[in-house]
Amino acid sequence: MIGVREQQRAEDPPTGTGPLRFLGPVPGGLPDEPEPGTIGTGQVLRLITRQLFAYPVTTDPAARPVPDAALELPTVDNGGISPDGRTWRIGLRRGVHWDAQRARELAGGDVVRGLKRTAHPLARSMRPYFGALIEGLADYYRRYDEEFGHWEAHAPALAQFSHLTRIPGLRAEGDTVVLRLTEPADDLLDLLATGYAAAAPREYDYYVPDSPELYRCNPACGPYRIAKQLTPGGDFVLEPNPRWDPATDPIRRRTASRIDVVASAGGEPVHDATAFGVLSWDLPAPAARFGGTGCSYYLSALPGGSAQAPAARHALSWAVDRAALAAAARTAGADGAAAQHGVLQPGDPGAERFEDAAPDAGDPERAGRLLADAGLGPGTRLTVAVPVGSRPAAVATALAGVLARYGIAVVVVSPGVPGADLTLHEWAPRWAGNANRDLLHRIWPSDGGAGDPASVAADALRALDPGTATALWRRFDRLATADLRLVPLIVAAWPRARADALAAGAARW
Repeated sequence: MIGVREQQRAEDPPTGTGPLRFLGPVPGGLPDEPEPGTIGTGQVLRLITRQLFAYPVTTDPAARPVPDAALELPTVDNGGISPDGRTWRIGLRRGVHWDAQRARELAGGDVVRGLKRTAHPLARSMRPYFGALIEGLADYYRRYDEEFGHWEAHAPALAQFSHLTRIPGLRAEGDTVVLRLTEPADDLLDLLATGYAAAAPREYDYYVPDSPELYRCNPACGPYRIAKQLTPGGDFVLEPNPRWDPATDPIRRRTASRIDVVASAGGEPVHDATAFGVLSWDLPAPAARFGGTGCSYYLSALPGGSAQAPAARHALSWAVDRAALAAAARTAGADGAAAQHGVLQPGDPGAERFEDAAPDAGDPERAGRLLADAGLGPGTRLTVAVPVGSRPAAVATALAGVLARYGIAVVVVSPGVPGADLTLHEWAPRWAGNANRDLLHRIWPSDGGAGDPASVAADALRALDPGTATALWRRFDRLATADLRLVPLIVAAWPRARADALAAGAARW
């Protein structure tokens, strides 16, 4: 097969600003704040692929997804969503072409192929979300694992499995993609706006995902294409894609004549990649705006620990100086940080306003009494399990300083160490917008009992009416915060976490 480099010579874009140079994505993801010059995998995908919907490039933290390869946002009124909320019909925009041997328009089958590729291990983190919503997709994942979990698959076997294994809730009807859901989902738009849902050309079926062969022949439909032969973990070059038409792309701009992505800087300067394709297509980018969303930090008690009793967590919620923790996060590099008094982030449309919450700086007098009553008086030693990384470390250090005011010594240990009293949780949402499904899946300690506030959240996720969904989320926030399974601390907008959420994706091209 002829590679994409042999198809058509690329011309420098008329708006080109010269070449850009970034450090390559970190293998295994970006769990912490890397060098500013590091570009994320999702940012690279945003340059070469398209999905049905995408987040616009803006400094507005409240921005919502807009049509990308889709023609319009589906609604009940325009017939895109069925009255029961379970069937979505999404028409495709015309004029979006793959950089293949011959220009080929992006079709519904490409979107279906892309969603099926979420079965690949590199996209495994998103399986609980797509698999729970699209009818039959969870069974497809199970059969994929049974078929390919114990041997090294080859491309024909993977392609045959994909073609022959039908997913009842996922099909293409010409230039329309039809999704049948297990239940209504008010966050489906946000999930489809991730790079995990990017369309995949038929050439992807010729090679094993994440293989050197696929890296060498990789049709693009975004403003750039891979120009240099690529191997996993190596350098590569992005050049202008001659098949890309800016008139068909409301999201992307082509502002560089080429983009070099290198594994090592080699002593040469690199550009700041943190905001590229997220806040702006130009460098330097404008400053990010903080809207009360980002990474949230919570405390939870471990069984048998000193803070297991609800009274202890109630006392801690009044003792914590959240203003000091937020200041520490800003000092450590956050674009913005604020106290968080509810389980939902304060910038979430469904977040409740807690008029009777502790002051941002805490209430030392009241907290002292509550701590003493809960057996956490001066001389107490609390062991806190803290995730690896500079971000949670900064919060943990500030927390230790705050509790030292009450004579409480904090000992930091790694997660999983026996005998810890508390866990410091860092929730970095896996996607932008309404990511509360991710909060429930990864952070909320659900017990499935009749009084678990998670049941209210499940109703909110199924709500068809936005007003009803907001009311349910506020109810969940009230109940979950009063429940004290999680003690909210702060929300901080770290530059890298913001980029990873807005341009979420895995290197499965």
